[in-house]
Amino acid sequence: MEREDDVQLIHRILSGNDEAFNILLRKYEKNIHTLVWQKIGDFHHAEEITQDIFLQAYKKLSTLKDPNQFAGWLYAVANRFCIDWMRKQKPAMQSLEDTPVRAIDNLTYERYVSEQRESEATERRYEIVEKLLAKLPESERTVMMLYYLSEMRAKEIGRSLGVSVNTIRSRLHRARKRLHADQELLIQEFLGSVQITDLEVCESRWRLIADMFPEEEARKRICSEIETLLKIHPETPKVLDTAYWGYMSLPGRTKNVPNSLFDKMLQYPRTEAYLTALLGLAERCADVHQEWHYYQRVIDECTISDGPSFWYWGAYEKMLWLAEEDRSLVSDDYLDELIDRCLQVHLACCKETQQYFGWAYRKAVRYRLKFNNRLEKALEILERAEIRLGEAEEQKWLVEHNRGSVEGAYKEISRLRAEIYFQQERWREAHDGLLANAPDFLESLSERFNEDTTHYYYMLGRAAEGIGKWEKAKRYYADAHFAPTPYAEARAGLERIYHQIGQGEATDTFEAFLKGAEVEYRIREDTDREKIRQRLITNKLNKKATDFRLKTLQGEPYTLSEMSGKVVLLDIGSSRTRIHNRQIPEVKLVYKHFSKNDDVVILGINDGKTTYQARKVIDGHHVPWPILLDPHGEVRKAYQIIGSSCSILIDKAGNWQYSCRDLDPISGQPLIWLIEALLSD
Repeated sequence: MEREDDVQLIHRILSGNDEAFNILLRKYEKNIHTLVWQKIGDFHHAEEITQDIFLQAYKKLSTLKDPNQFAGWLYAVANRFCIDWMRKQKPAMQSLEDTPVRAIDNLTYERYVSEQRESEATERRYEIVEKLLAKLPESERTVMMLYYLSEMRAKEIGRSLGVSVNTIRSRLHRARKRLHADQELLIQEFLGSVQITDLEVCESRWRLIADMFPEEEARKRICSEIETLLKIHPETPKVLDTAYWGYMSLPGRTKNVPNSLFDKMLQYPRTEAYLTALLGLAERCADVHQEWHYYQRVIDECTISDGPSFWYWGAYEKMLWLAEEDRSLVSDDYLDELIDRCLQVHLACCKETQQYFGWAYRKAVRYRLKFNNRLEKALEILERAEIRLGEAEEQKWLVEHNRGSVEGAYKEISRLRAEIYFQQERWREAHDGLLANAPDFLESLSERFNEDTTHYYYMLGRAAEGIGKWEKAKRYYADAHFAPTPYAEARAGLERIYHQIGQGEATDTFEAFLKGAEVEYRIREDTDREKIRQRLITNKLNKKATDFRLKTLQGEPYTLSEMSGKVVLLDIGSSRTRIHNRQIPEVKLVYKHFSKNDDVVILGINDGKTTYQARKVIDGHHVPWPILLDPHGEVRKAYQIIGSSCSILIDKAGNWQYSCRDLDPISGQPLIWLIEALLSD
């Protein structure tokens, strides 16, 4: 009814009826004045601003596309006036040279610089908020403004806009999803005063604070707000759980959580807070037996429905990892039970999230292989996996979640079956199965030289030895022994083969035999490297590179189009990810290799949320190439990067040719190969 009244009044106003506008003014004047007063903190100035707001509304009323949305539109106008007023109240920036001597006495240089930086940061945040809001549909933008700006609840917003509470909640949910939690908190923090009342918002807010501020300041802010939260809310499992995750947002994670909070959380059995407390206590244990104790409590005292199902499954995983670390923790019989129960919980998680079931089956089989436990059960699990793989639903989940092809999944099952035969010393079945279902070792350098590959070569060597194929065994053992990360038992295998075939040769020492095997291996290695290089350099994308204009921390602008005529490497990553931090040393090798070549340019693209994060990476790694800030991830979107980090290579003509998502930790390859190929074009 209220919304219909607004529509009628607006039509009358647009027809020239000023009295109708007076009615509309009286209807909203009090709420707008209260809102402005709350925002700027000055009652009398709020009165003046309110008058200006309604004058502007009167002038711009004809631009309102949907009269049903008048209330939200009016609040948006009011918000803009508040922001403009507060900006005008800021003292004008003045150079230190122009500052009176007395002022310098009262305001140290450090404080001056600090205030200047804070002012610039605030301006930047306002700009971010405006851009974020602009991306939302008008209906969602209006609800976000009312919810955070005027701190209206869903019921009040619904009443103002003439829609149901469920509709308002739905719009909030969609808007939050579009903006992502951290971006939503930027809007909340800089459009309105923040109240620690909404538990759903607290966790995101604290993560944002931890990212935006130095550790000491972030700790002070977050701990103070957690104390406030616990004071103003009645103690409930949800409140305690929210406080816990606030502490977890700080460096040190569980070390920040007071014992008193853990004690309170443990007073609520069969709740998510209870499960969280047990997992938190386990995480901060230094003693493996204590850690085992807490995970044991999780699986004994909780169920898969007491919290996120993957947490419960994770407790089983942790126990199996601990058993690998200290085998004395568990008997063979209990280990058998743990693996079975872990599989059941994992399958339940897969069903709940519509994940590929083969993931759970394979992990269970690998645990049995790792512990050499009840291998006949492992074969039964693979049979169940094959049956399940034959179902249309499983094949759909496999493909939709990018787990590979159905044919590839059958091959993985056969490969695991061959590994079980190997463990059982069924050499003929193991040899034929391992050979027929071997992975593609030449897919990349990392595939060719990782530890899984050297282990696979060792198994092939041992199986070949078991059936008397000495030359084959020699080759596979050599592939495992002379790899960059040698397989420990491969040398002993070569020594056994030497005693079978080496003593009859002209040079009968083992050292000479070993040297001959290495020469043959190096020839194979060089051949394999060249095959990998050819596969990489011929697989070009030939797409026009998307231009961008970004700035460094120092404000120096860089534009991709300005690099025309040069090969450009874009090292794209986030300052918050460990993967990117591991990638930087590899890019340093590439940088050093081409340091004297003016036709190669390396640029870092950092899409961390704050300059503070980016500065930590630059200072921590002493990065020699320019780091460009891309807080909105525009470059990531333009180059379709999914995941934590990626290297993009652009040729001299400005074409995007290569994407390298996983760098090989081998002397900067394959990036050096790819750059050399582009330079030679």
